[in-house]
Amino acid sequence: MDNSAAVNNITIRLSQSIAQQWSATMADRCVLAVGLSGGLDSVVLLHLLAQLRSTLPITLSAIHVHHGLSQYADQWQQFCQQICHNWSVPLQSFKVKVHANGDGIEAAARKERYRIYRECQADAVVLAHHLNDQIETFFLAALRGGGLRALAAMPAQRQLTEHSMLWRPLLSFGREDLQAYAEAWKLAYIDDDSNTNTAYLRNWLRLCGLPPWRERVPHLDHQIEAGIKRLQDELTLIEEVAAEDWGKIQDQNQRFQISQWQKLTETRRKQQLRLFAQNNNLGLSTTVALDEFARQLMNNKTGAEWSLPEGKVLSYADKLWIHPKNAVQQWPWLTWLPAKIKDLPSDGLMVWRKNSFGLAEIQPNWIIRTVQSQDKITLRGMHKNVKKLLQERKIPPFMRRIWPVICNGENQCIAVINIVVATDLGVANGWMPYISSLPAGV
Repeated sequence: MDNSAAVNNITIRLSQSIAQQWSATMADRCVLAVGLSGGLDSVVLLHLLAQLRSTLPITLSAIHVHHGLSQYADQWQQFCQQICHNWSVPLQSFKVKVHANGDGIEAAARKERYRIYRECQADAVVLAHHLNDQIETFFLAALRGGGLRALAAMPAQRQLTEHSMLWRPLLSFGREDLQAYAEAWKLAYIDDDSNTNTAYLRNWLRLCGLPPWRERVPHLDHQIEAGIKRLQDELTLIEEVAAEDWGKIQDQNQRFQISQWQKLTETRRKQQLRLFAQNNNLGLSTTVALDEFARQLMNNKTGAEWSLPEGKVLSYADKLWIHPKNAVQQWPWLTWLPAKIKDLPSDGLMVWRKNSFGLAEIQPNWIIRTVQSQDKITLRGMHKNVKKLLQERKIPPFMRRIWPVICNGENQCIAVINIVVATDLGVANGWMPYISSLPAGV
């Protein structure tokens, strides 16, 4: 087969697949950004999408993350700038600092890349992971004792942020397909010297571990691929069930109700606890810690506690509460207090909402600070201790100590954020101060 035939053959296969995927599931996302390292895979992906601009209504750009881990990192950045210039693709390049912090250098670098991707303004970030990557990810998950989510490897699409998607359109193609495309189009690309370092488990698996398996089982990759797709289907089903359970155990203020959780089967109870930790970015739990916390909740133990990498989960008044490892990270408003209302940042730290009963006016010189033991608020002609009020509203002790209140010029409490305002200053359809990271008053 001559070169023109080779170009047509591999181009048609890859281009049609990407175009069909985009039309079927991504047609509402026209602004695409390719994660470009300069290696074979990402160069091929960028070239394919650049060619498809003439037939698909897409706007294309590229993102290059300079990790600074290789002596050639500056050269790789320059290479990416050059090919983007040649193909008329806008490029954004970011330099990051990678700190392993116990995760391993590869995991830390990946974390930085995805942080950059999440900050991207594109409708979708497009990555060049292919079938070989998928197989390696599956085996790495198995070697590390991963569960269903890990064994299901990489989905073709997933939500990246509230507004953007992550899209991997090459997962059904092997590296040899991308190599053939690059050769047919005579594409230049970078060979990362670290890819031959078998000190990294993924490299060892690629270069040493998998070749004997592929020799013994000729169709290994496609058999594993089929298995991964079945696992992904099963994972989707489990996530649908989990979402239904999650909805049932939330109260009207989206708080986790222990009494409703107790009605689930044991497996689904554990699943909901994992989901709670995941949704609140608390990190992974050991099986022993998860089982013990579940046992304590089933026995209605007062003050049951679950320690996780990023904080603790506490049971109190039929609810689960988070005591974060870094309180400022969960409650950034703490760093601003005390402060005058007029000096608060304008990024939604605190907002004023119309409420059935709220303050008649808002004074810019009022002070917002954390509650003090002597604070009292006027409610129906009586002076109520604020910490006692928080206790009655089922707020756990650790949160009562930092709950924000608003005081007038005489340091008298006139509003407890998210909870109540002083009745002698309130009117129907008045203003209630609200901070979204705090639970609503009940």
